[in-house]
Amino acid sequence: MASAGFSDRSGPGGVQWSRGSAYAMEMAKWEMGYNEYGQPGRPREIYGNQEYPVMCYLMRRSNAPHEVSAGPFVVVDMTTADDENALRNLQSRGYVVGRKAAEDALVELEERAIPLAAAERAAGEQRMSEKAKAEADKYELSTGKHAPVIPETPIVRRRGRPRKVETAPAAVQE
Repeated sequence: MASAGFSDRSGPGGVQWSRGSAYAMEMAKWEMGYNEYGQPGRPREIYGNQEYPVMCYLMRRSNAPHEVSAGPFVVVDMTTADDENALRNLQSRGYVVGRKAAEDALVELEERAIPLAAAERAAGEQRMSEKAKAEADKYELSTGKHAPVIPETPIVRRRGRPRKVETAPAAVQE
């Protein structure tokens, strides 16, 4: 008979056992069966860690007020890659193995975007007219800092046939 405090169900996260305890070592023998990696009870230090399946994450920055409590990053999608081909396919679509690595990759991508935009602008300034350069300088002075991208000012052009220019009659001289 179980005591009053005993429950047959564990709490959130399951029952945690120390890896070095006799119970944990015995359960590790029973949990691992015979397979292509060897006999049960094999130590991971000898046979290595199993590479697949791995969890892949696609992240973005949090921008809504209700998402801030979750932290600065939001998981857009997470999926598992069962083999190397699936992993390469996911990586080509922007997924990264591990959540922390996905957050670090997003920060690195954002940090790389600003100097790239500034370099593109500097290259574009070489082909700008004097009037466009003056407009870019005016915008930078209004912001007070270096702007990697200058917003375009729309050019208003009338469509259709140009208006007829009427000349005023010459003044009569007496």
